[in-house]
Amino acid sequence: MNKLLLNFLFLGATTLLLSSCSSISTHHQSRAITLKTDTRLTPNQSSIGRPGETDRFVGRMIGDRNIPMDFVLNELIVGTDDQLVLDNFLARWGGTVLQSTEKINSLPKLHRVKLNPAGAQIAQLLDELKRNAPDVKGTFRFSSEDGAKLFAVALSEANKAGAMVSPNWVITPSAIGDGSTIEAPSGDSGFTSNAFNWPYMNRGSAQDIGVGAAWQLMNRTGRFANKIKIMMIDGGFAPNADFPEVRNVFGNWNEPNLSNCSDGSPCPWHGTNTTVVAMGRVNNGFGIAGPAGPIGELVALPFESDFFALIFTLERLVNATVFGNPKIINISSGFELGLDAEIAINAACLFLCPSVGQMASGFTAAVTSTNKLIFASAGNADRDVDDGGNIESGLRMPCELFGVICVGGMSHDATGRAPGSNFGSKTDDDSVDIYGPYFTWVGPDPDIRTNSARRRAGTSYSSPFVAGVAALVWASRPSLLASEVWQILRDTAHVGGVGTSGHQRRINAFGAVASIVGAAGSPPTISLVGSSTGQLNREVNFTARVNDHLESGSSLCPPSVCTLTWSPTPARVSGNTAFFRFRSTGTSPITVTTRDSVDRTASQSVNVTILNSAPMVSISQPGAGAVIPAGIPVQLLGRATDLNEGPDPGPGPIACNWTSSVSSDRNFPVTGCDTRVTFESPGIRTITLGASDSQGLHTATTVNIFISPSPGNFPPRISLGRLPPINYNDGYAGNRTIIVDGSATDRERNIPISFTWKVTSFRPNSTAVFANNMSISGPSTNGNLNWDPNNSLEVIGSFTDLGEDCYYGQIVRLTLEATDSLNNKSTLSLPDIKIYRCTLD
Repeated sequence: MNKLLLNFLFLGATTLLLSSCSSISTHHQSRAITLKTDTRLTPNQSSIGRPGETDRFVGRMIGDRNIPMDFVLNELIVGTDDQLVLDNFLARWGGTVLQSTEKINSLPKLHRVKLNPAGAQIAQLLDELKRNAPDVKGTFRFSSEDGAKLFAVALSEANKAGAMVSPNWVITPSAIGDGSTIEAPSGDSGFTSNAFNWPYMNRGSAQDIGVGAAWQLMNRTGRFANKIKIMMIDGGFAPNADFPEVRNVFGNWNEPNLSNCSDGSPCPWHGTNTTVVAMGRVNNGFGIAGPAGPIGELVALPFESDFFALIFTLERLVNATVFGNPKIINISSGFELGLDAEIAINAACLFLCPSVGQMASGFTAAVTSTNKLIFASAGNADRDVDDGGNIESGLRMPCELFGVICVGGMSHDATGRAPGSNFGSKTDDDSVDIYGPYFTWVGPDPDIRTNSARRRAGTSYSSPFVAGVAALVWASRPSLLASEVWQILRDTAHVGGVGTSGHQRRINAFGAVASIVGAAGSPPTISLVGSSTGQLNREVNFTARVNDHLESGSSLCPPSVCTLTWSPTPARVSGNTAFFRFRSTGTSPITVTTRDSVDRTASQSVNVTILNSAPMVSISQPGAGAVIPAGIPVQLLGRATDLNEGPDPGPGPIACNWTSSVSSDRNFPVTGCDTRVTFESPGIRTITLGASDSQGLHTATTVNIFISPSPGNFPPRISLGRLPPINYNDGYAGNRTIIVDGSATDRERNIPISFTWKVTSFRPNSTAVFANNMSISGPSTNGNLNWDPNNSLEVIGSFTDLGEDCYYGQIVRLTLEATDSLNNKSTLSLPDIKIYRCTLD
């Protein structure tokens, strides 16, 4: 940020404070500044000292706005470039400068001063202040007299020096440290070991964030090679297998966090948890996974939990190179500075110095002007940071500072704001900007070392999660400016469902990444390959070929990536081929739509004409020109099939209908493809076999026979049992023994009767005879059939005889011949069967 803009920021903020002060002073017109001790007040924690530090005790103050503010009891922050002013202040109070910032733009240097305010006379200091700065008003209560004295010193010194003098506020992690349970990876409490199924990582759930889909997209397009440095300003970093391979700490690993969580419970390894939520390593069988897991590089900065430490870090981000220029900074902590305290501090210097909020915003503005993004948690006080659009009661820091992206939290597997998460009611840049998951999984830490997942809550986790998504966006296009990354997050966010009147943006990882990768080229193209005609009731298949430039290594995009939607709904789908079955004839459109991994679509349609084929009929017996004696039963054996009937692949059998050219033949018409009739009178007959399909198409074939006069002696009458069930495809394997009962009777009792089984076989898919009327048993007095086709190689051909056609099987007709003692013969055939000598098993 340039100096002109920064000065404008100061001027505007000062004007706001003056107007705010005017309205507040009207409310408190009769009441000057008052400082009281109230031992009922208890700070969130008693001290924030590091191990060995025993004097960084914490106090609490509450002003008219009822906002609790914790601060270090023996430290003040002094903002001045005038060394004499600083020296005089140190001399008056025996102070020691512990740390100082370098100068940022037109901001004064800040100094963290340690002092002992025990000798301060509150009444005397306030009397002076009332005379010199009458606009300092309000009633403030403190947890101890030491706290009241320190604040009195701060106001007095601000008035003397015309400089900002402020307590060193305590910053609290925005996590709820307790109240969660340990869920083993195989447990039934909502956790699975597959991060793609987590409701805050997948697509299609209520939050629909789509981190897993974003990973897939980035991996396929080679974006994981781009690494993004993420700074975690936090406390309690204990590296484990989930930390990124590239990690640096500016301080010490394995030191517990100094500050309690916002609910007052300990959170010693807060930094460990926020780190893995942001960038936990993916697919390593350990702990959890974070959005930036594939691309994040960790810069860990153990945080000392106080306001000056935050400002000091921000200054070094601008003026020093020690951190290696991280692109993203996450701060999962914060505090609220009451407007009454802010105005009192500013009024003490007669509004001639920048306020605490202005000072802090100047530092965040300076950081973001160096092409960095700062994310911060909105807090867990369940309150509107905008106070309904009225004059705000306080300033949530760093959430509401200039350039900081403030992140609120959504409930588990829902879009609504999580109970507890702060929110905003305005749609400006100083409100809650976007929402991420409030409930996330965290993995092991030094206190819980088992490889298990625990659910934790708080905007402490919402913020690093959203920061991790920002890292994915930046890795997808490293040339982006920080402002462009944030614009993409804003523009692609889901909107609505949060249940607040302010920003209702919900983080959308897939949409953000897809908007970058998908913009890199043209949408997919799709073509359909298949026949323009098909048969009724039979499968018609079409293959979709999708080309998409996003898919590396091949121009064809598989259905697992470029999903396919077919219309009408197919009977079945195999890969990129759809199989349809139509129940009516005519022209039908088929449409396929593809959606690639960045939600771009393409469609293609074709028309297929569905045909109905006429039935196919044939007469096996009697043969053409056959002489049949009158009065003797004769077998009518035929076949009627239809390509569009029966199960796949067809054709299927349909009903046979027999008629005779002689109307007096009393057995006709007769149905059945295998039946027996008796002709009563001699003469020439034309026998017709007809069949009709379900759509009314009819086919017929004829055979001419001669009926001779009835003989003096009749041949035997044959009876046959049923064929055994088929055991291969639509017939019998060559090693299946065919067993059928056969018998005969003779009306003149010309016995014994002898039996002979004969077989005729045809070449595969043909009417050409392969073996004609060959005997396979008998003569015998037993008419039963017990036949192993593999023992009749001259009847059933091998691969040598038939080639590839062998696998289609051969039609076989089995006929029983019965001869009485006077040599009168009769025959009866079984229905044709198919035998496979060559099988695919």
